[in-house]
Amino acid sequence: MKTTPTSLLLSRGFAVLALLIVGCASKPKEAAAPPAAFWPPYPDEPKIQFLTSFESSKDVEPEKSSLDKLVYGKENESVLAIKKPYGVDMFNGKIYVCDLRNAALTVLDLRKQQTLVLGRTGGDTLQTPSDIVISPDGYKYVSDVAKGKIFVFDPNEKQAGSFGTEGMKPTGIALRGEELFVCNFATQRVEVLNRRTGKLERFIGEQGMGDGQFIRPLGIAVDKHGNLYVADVMKCTVQKFDPSGKFVQSFGTISPNAGGLVRPKQMAVDNDGTLYVVDAAFQNVQLFNDVGQVYTFFGSPGSHPGAMYLPAGICVHEGDLDIFAKYIHPAFEAQRLIIVTNQFGLNKISVYAFGHLKPGKTVADIAASQGIVPLGTSATTQPVLPAPTAEPGDLPDTTEHPATTGPAAPARK
Repeated sequence: MKTTPTSLLLSRGFAVLALLIVGCASKPKEAAAPPAAFWPPYPDEPKIQFLTSFESSKDVEPEKSSLDKLVYGKENESVLAIKKPYGVDMFNGKIYVCDLRNAALTVLDLRKQQTLVLGRTGGDTLQTPSDIVISPDGYKYVSDVAKGKIFVFDPNEKQAGSFGTEGMKPTGIALRGEELFVCNFATQRVEVLNRRTGKLERFIGEQGMGDGQFIRPLGIAVDKHGNLYVADVMKCTVQKFDPSGKFVQSFGTISPNAGGLVRPKQMAVDNDGTLYVVDAAFQNVQLFNDVGQVYTFFGSPGSHPGAMYLPAGICVHEGDLDIFAKYIHPAFEAQRLIIVTNQFGLNKISVYAFGHLKPGKTVADIAASQGIVPLGTSATTQPVLPAPTAEPGDLPDTTEHPATTGPAAPARK
């Protein structure tokens, strides 16, 4: 009979003992997810998460190496500040910002980590870019109130021309197919232009206080069915028109409650038909369904993450979630991006995600987020705006201050 060598028995014994020790060792605890800014706030189930913000090119471009700083010196670092953003849109990993004070279209290329400036050079330059819309084939259309026309930039970021109607003062713009919808402060109506030729094809609405009439049409959005939504900053309403331009309904009234509007600015609509309306007085964004019923809001004045400071522009973007993956809470399933511009403060370009809790997750998984954002808004959280200053053009919010109170939160469900 064969015998096993003592050395081999000992080695096997040590191996078994090592396995026992490893098996009995306690598993390391999973690290708790860091707190995040959610709306509605904890303990409600979240729909919106604040991700991050941008204030200048330094927030986009990689930090220079120690060698570069040694060779070129810190004083040679070029930093482009975003000074007073208004309209915004996103396309192919780039955020396009209409900057009133820089008189330019600033492009934050998040994938290449670089910043571009459009509209400052050439035969015709931007003066008060207020809104931008981008076509599926990559053409950018920028409205300029002071210049009274729409500037066009091609897919390669080159200026491809401009057009407009006589006496035009364009503010908000939207796109559907070959039709460009332009809010015109001068004619107090929405003008429909051919996006290729700039030819006026028809108009929607007229001056007045009744249904289908405007005083200062500013925000505009088109849903996937072709319905048009127009916010009137003076009437404090949003009006809906069908694809033919026929008035459908109006909603909104001056009120401190959810669903009320005081200084509605720009709007956006997502693929599910949810309408996002920026209100500079409430300093938040309210979400409405396609029949004008509000169901939640996000943002509020203050110093917390995701706070707003005289917001103006907004866009909803389907895609590019991977760019912001590191900011998304592990219990949150992000569906789309929301970008909001703030004219003052540090969070000039704020990025949020719309979504819901992941399957199997509960509000207990975001408990650490309790208290990050206020449950509502109040006068005590209102920031103090700098003294009013004159700005080029006549955008309605260039000298205004936000209201002292915001809307009450919708009832918890």
